[in-house]
Formats: sequence, C-alpha cells, structure tokens
Amino acid sequence: MRYVAVRLEMMGLCALLLAAMPAFADTAAGLAAFKNKDYQRAYREWKAAADAGQAEAQFDLGVLYAQGLSVQRDLTAAANWYRKSAEQGNAAAQFALGQMYSRGWGVPRDLTDAMRWFQMANSVDADGPPTDWLRLDGYGMPQDAEQAAYWYWQAADNGHPEAQFNLGRLYDSGKGVKRDHEQAARWVSASAGQGYAPAMANLGERFAAGNGVDKDDKRAYFWLTLAFLHGDRSGEKTRTAEAAKLAPADVAEQDHAAQNWKPRTAVAKPRQ
Repeated sequence: MRYVAVRLEMMGLCALLLAAMPAFADTAAGLAAFKNKDYQRAYREWKAAADAGQAEAQFDLGVLYAQGLSVQRDLTAAANWYRKSAEQGNAAAQFALGQMYSRGWGVPRDLTDAMRWFQMANSVDADGPPTDWLRLDGYGMPQDAEQAAYWYWQAADNGHPEAQFNLGRLYDSGKGVKRDHEQAARWVSASAGQGYAPAMANLGERFAAGNGVDKDDKRAYFWLTLAFLHGDRSGEKTRTAEAAKLAPADVAEQDHAAQNWKPRTAVAKPRQ
C-alpha cells in the first residue's frame, strides 16, 4: 500500500486530511488556510483544485461540507465530493463514503455499498494511509467503538495487517470488544508476521512484559530487532534492556535470524 502522511485536529474532532506533496498549489494553500481556521479561504482554494479534478482537494471539500465549515452543512454534497475523490482511488475518501453509506448520511443507507467502499479503502492498492477507524470523526458522525471493531474485524479477517494490529489494540483496551490480552496478542502477532513494523515492536514489548504471551527475552529481542530493521525504533529502550539479559551468542543468533527473516504471505487467523 502506498501511504501518505495525514492527520490534523479539526473542531475538536479528528479527521483525515491528505497533506502529501500536492499536485496543485491550491491544495497546499487550502491546507494552510484550514490550519489557520480560515475556512472560507480553504474552501476557495480547494474548490478550484477540486473542480480541476484533484482527488485530495475533492476529499477535503467533502470534509468542509460534512462539518459545515464556511458552507452550510450538507451531507449530500459531502458524499458527492467524497465519491469524486473515492473514484480516483483516494483511500480516505473511500472510507468516508463507506461511513456515509453505513449510516445513511447524505445517501440511502446501504450496507452492501458501505462494505464495498470500506474494502476498497483497505485494499493493498489503496492510495492512502493505514486507516485508524476509531479516530475518523470528520464526517458528521460520533465515535462508535463497536462499529470500529466490526470493520476492523472484517478487514483483519481478510488478512489486512494494519486492521489486525488495530483490532489487537481494541482487545487490549476493551473498546468495542471484550477486553482480552491473549486475543490482542494473537492479532498483533498475525500483523507482525506480515511485516507490519508497529506490530513487530508491539509484539516485542509483549514478550518482554509477558502481556498476553509467555515472557520470553529471546523472542522479545528478536521482534524488537525486526521492528528496528523495518524502521520502527519505538522499542529501542526495551530492546537494549532485553539484549543485556541475553548471552552474546544469543544476541548474535537473534540478530542473524532477524536479518534473514521474511514476512509470511498467509497468516493463520486468530480464534474468536
């Protein structure tokens, strides 16, 4: 999946706004205006880029209509702009449109269409970031942990590593599902096995602490080393502490194993 960096605060709610290197100056100018809460200018800049067919601007314009910022709140208009962007492959817009269909906001409620757009948003070819569904509140709908857990499950059960990792987080916190650290560890392990670096770091921390798994210093060091090699350095303090517990030969063995590790293409699904 090709990822773009996104995320900014909006009216006290969290919404995805694509902030990658824009193809149109209007998009960048609109984002700058939005950050300064100059929503009228943001609308003008994004409208010009959206009319020119720029997918990010079309999504951003949809957010303005969904929130009623500088324009009258209009969920039908929001859905229309999300659709224009979604049809160009914008993952955030695909997910937003799925939300609209799942709730019947601006479009007739249709769970089949909702699922179709959710699946497109989380396909390996989606042009967007990993979807943190629990934090997507920019579309005129309140947080719903149970709904987030449901959609995480749908994608996780189909082998989507980011969804597997985030479903594990929900099991850890008990949000939307019954709290279950062992189940959380299973989903995180499934995600880590596919090469998702945040899950690798999380799994390493679990083995170090015995959280949902048996405590195992070698496996903790191994997974934290893998995370480091894949660009996630969040567990470096724990990794150093785990290395100090091991014999030098064991450290060398785990380093070698990590350097030669390959992700699995098929991961067994955790039990429910």
